[in-house]
Amino acid sequence: MNQEQRQALLAILLLVSSGILFVIMNTIVKAMTATMDTMVITWGRYFFHVAFVILVFPKAAFGVFRSGQVAVQIGRSVLLLGSTVANFLALSLMSLADVSAIIFTAPILVAFLAVLVLKERVAAWRWALIGLGFSGALIIIQPGGGGFGLGAVLSLACACCYALYQITTRMVREAEPIVSLLYGGLVGVVAVSLVVPFYWQPLALTDWAILVLIGSLGAAGHLLVILALQRAEASKMAPFTYVQLVWAMLASFLVFGDPPGPATLLGAAVIVTSGLLLYRMDLREAAVKRLTSSRQTTAP
Repeated sequence: MNQEQRQALLAILLLVSSGILFVIMNTIVKAMTATMDTMVITWGRYFFHVAFVILVFPKAAFGVFRSGQVAVQIGRSVLLLGSTVANFLALSLMSLADVSAIIFTAPILVAFLAVLVLKERVAAWRWALIGLGFSGALIIIQPGGGGFGLGAVLSLACACCYALYQITTRMVREAEPIVSLLYGGLVGVVAVSLVVPFYWQPLALTDWAILVLIGSLGAAGHLLVILALQRAEASKMAPFTYVQLVWAMLASFLVFGDPPGPATLLGAAVIVTSGLLLYRMDLREAAVKRLTSSRQTTAP
């Protein structure tokens, strides 16, 4: 395995690990929306995101003032905030499994935007495998079942914002990952702090502890995403975010007593298969490129 393949594999592992952290965070948020206002949860998610980064990486605060591409950093942070608010509101209206399934239209948008914005080349077979993964999400959500309401619209809005966030994160890949992570939290906490007083409610000590956990999970998850996107093209990474859907289905069953039905199991199997096939095809494509390059180099 060469250096490029090792970086790609590491990027996949980072992205899959981030998905686990996000599912844990969303599970907690889903449970908390029954007793706590969504805006208060969002504020806690960003306030303790910033606190987590500064405590773990204290030098990051100084890096914010020295970093370039400030406009792009602020823009990607606004997109992250939009996806968070839409996601949390959707979780208050729909099941964790359904919200997750709809949000997984994001990888399709990432692959499309990667061509327009990042000028990445997306081969036809990769489009086919991404589409296969998307069809698995559709099998799970069954959009023709009449459940397309405000929660679904918010989930789609989350997917759009998050796809653009991933693209803009790729655009600042030369920046320090911790600085990019801190930007995402700072913009969010400043924006939400302007409106959260209108939604504030008394919080118990356990509520504060849960907000700390939500913020820390969000910060750690996005750090892993940033590290992953610095190691591989956005379009190649997109299908592997589908693995997060499997974790969401498990959490929905174990925590909320929502057992996966036949459609859920079939859709999850399709999603995982598409990701594994994509990785295998990427390895084959890389091997062909190396062989072709070797032949051209040794040709008389």
